[in-house]
Formats: sequence, C-alpha cells, structure tokens
Amino acid sequence: MDINIKLTERSYGGKKFRPNTVVDFEPSNNLLLCVTPWGQTGVAEKVIQSIKSFVTMANEDTELTVPYARKENLQHFGNILRMAVIMASEKINSEFNKEEYTCGFEIFAAIKDGPQWIYVSCGQPTLVVHRPDTGTLPLSQAIDLNVLTLKNPIHDPLPNQLLGLGQHPPIQYGNIRLRGRDKFALISRTYLPSAFFQLNKDEFDIDRISRTLADDNQEVPFWLGFIHLDEM
Repeated sequence: MDINIKLTERSYGGKKFRPNTVVDFEPSNNLLLCVTPWGQTGVAEKVIQSIKSFVTMANEDTELTVPYARKENLQHFGNILRMAVIMASEKINSEFNKEEYTCGFEIFAAIKDGPQWIYVSCGQPTLVVHRPDTGTLPLSQAIDLNVLTLKNPIHDPLPNQLLGLGQHPPIQYGNIRLRGRDKFALISRTYLPSAFFQLNKDEFDIDRISRTLADDNQEVPFWLGFIHLDEM
C-alpha cells in the first residue's frame, strides 16, 4: 500500500512582519521544500534550485563525490538532504554574505522513501503530527529568538537559527513511518499556543488550526502548511 502526500497552504498577516514561506512540492519526486528567506529577495528560489539539483544528481550518481562526510546514523536520503541543505547554505553565504550579512534562510526539507518520511530542518517551520492514539506531537520544533530573549515576546519575529551565514547552526534530522490516518502541520509562527495542542482529532484541520492560531493573538503572523495522506 502506497501513501500520497497532499499539502494545502494558508497564511495570516497579523500586524507584525514575517517573510513568506516559499514552498516547492512535486508529488512525482516526493520532495518537499519549505524555505523562509530573511533579507534579500530571490534567496528562497536559489536555495530550492540548489537543493533540487543536488538531490537529482545524488539519485542518478550514487558515487557522487561531495566534501561532506556521511553521517552513519542517517539513512541514505537523510544524508542526501543534509548535504543538499549544507551546499545551499554555502551557496547563499558565498553569493550574498561575503562582505556583510544581507540574508539568510530557514528551511524544512523532506523526502518520502516508501512508508518513511525523512526530513531535515533548521529554524521554522515547526513540524507537528496528530495521531488518534497519541494526540498532537511536535517532531521538529523551533521558537523565535524574541520569545527566548525579550521581556515582551510579541514583537516582529526574529529568527533563532539561520542558514547561509557561514557557520552552520544545528540541523535537526528525523524520520517517521507514515500511517494513513496521520495529519501533519508545518507552522511558521513565533510560538505555538497551548490551545493548539488541545485540538482533538476532529478539530485538527486547516480551518480550525488557522482560527486557533489567529485567535491566540491577532498581531502575530503565521504560515501554515497542512498535510494529509491518501492511501493508494
């Protein structure tokens, strides 16, 4: 039995500024990229093109030489995604940030390999799964810097981790075995309110999640990618 991934997006502007998350998803190659650029325009598109090109080359040439050591604890596609993200980060640093820092990016990248969904991330968005037997669980979580450092966290969002600046911040890795009843949410927001984690299985949909996030604080912007699975 195969499982297809379907993604629906929604965003909310609020009164604060958060860059738009740029999504590239092609069900034919099972690769999902969610890039949030900070600074100069055109960064997300360059990141996406760099990652897609490397993933294609790595799939076609299993002996591809790269300047990064493979991590033994990662699966084949996990290593490919990790290397692709690092290469994109170095590309942005080289093209935009050699003289001074002008931009960076946050990313969530995932690829499906049979029933396994393998992902790497740095910064937003947060990945959350809802399962009937376990409820809502964060799998890859990010909190904005302003929440961690300011007395009043409801300011313009500040990214806590950015790629493209030379030294790489920690990149998170993970994989999950997909089940037909799984529901996933990718959320870029300063923080996730407690009411979000209290949604039950019937309420965990794009409309109710959007209302819950907006009702928590109407000044805080967010981007939401809702993922549901179709069994074939």
